[in-house]
Amino acid sequence: MAKPVKLADAINGYLLSRKSKCVDKTIEWYRQKLAYFCMIAEQEWNIVTLRDITVTHLRLFVEHVKSTEADANNPHKPTRKGVPVRDVTVKGYVQVIKGFFNWCAREELVKKNPAAKLDNPKVGRYVIKTFTQDQIRALLDSCDTATAVGYRDYTIMLLLLDTGVRAAELCGLTLDNVYLAVMDEAFIKVMGKGRKEREIGLSPEVARCLWKYIHVYRKSEKGGDKTLFINRFGEPLTPNGIAQLVAEAAKRAKVTGVRASPHTFRHTFSRMFMENGGDIYKLSLLLGHSSVVVTENYLKDFYSRSARQGQVKHSPVTNMGVGRPLRGFRKGPSDILGR
Repeated sequence: MAKPVKLADAINGYLLSRKSKCVDKTIEWYRQKLAYFCMIAEQEWNIVTLRDITVTHLRLFVEHVKSTEADANNPHKPTRKGVPVRDVTVKGYVQVIKGFFNWCAREELVKKNPAAKLDNPKVGRYVIKTFTQDQIRALLDSCDTATAVGYRDYTIMLLLLDTGVRAAELCGLTLDNVYLAVMDEAFIKVMGKGRKEREIGLSPEVARCLWKYIHVYRKSEKGGDKTLFINRFGEPLTPNGIAQLVAEAAKRAKVTGVRASPHTFRHTFSRMFMENGGDIYKLSLLLGHSSVVVTENYLKDFYSRSARQGQVKHSPVTNMGVGRPLRGFRKGPSDILGR
């Protein structure tokens, strides 16, 4: 009979199995959530072996996550006191737990999959706000393009808006994957989720900015480093570094009412792509999505705006001509009859 597998060892095995299919940021996302589950299992239920986990433990863990405060388990952000955790965060934990135990069942590490009867939590449908044109201009204007760092930040935000790439994909760009040939259309090659490579075109304006950044402002002290975007010390920028520069630009530009993040640029690109007559299937390919269903989640703001902007033409009040203020007093039937 095989010896019992420790929960922590099984988690390490699962993460190792995902490395060939997921980018480092996704692996870290899995690791953080599973490490928290492992800690709760040991501290709350005194469980250290995989086979002792039941669906009841999984349900208790989900309820525990629901009771926490926002960002309580986020190593990159402070806990938001008094703010309950979002339902999408709870859903993320459930997805990771299910994926882990499904793998354990396939590898025959457990006789019965305890996550098979774990329900997915209900999640509200949220419209993710995107940047307005004025906000985009304010973000770009906040960069001092006379400096190397300012021009780099300006180019990064232009590239995010022009391509809709993920922050991790942008950080993974290398000089040999930027194509700025004079006689051909400019484009970049990015490595997306699932190690899938795709090509994304560049507008002439962004191509010019990239050329100037590479040949004028990008000064790497490490000659062999081919990473496109580097920090002031010549080291590759990280997704957290990209998020920080966008947040700082928003603070300088006094942009409020929208989440200032690289991912908001991705949603903004999607919305504006459709507003400019783009095709959703082509957009799905450009974003590197596995299906159009995923892409539709990025277009909630687009659909919401489209419905709102077209509402006036179909308004019953507008078409009936009612609702206009009348001068004086208009007699109704009851007044005419003396009631």
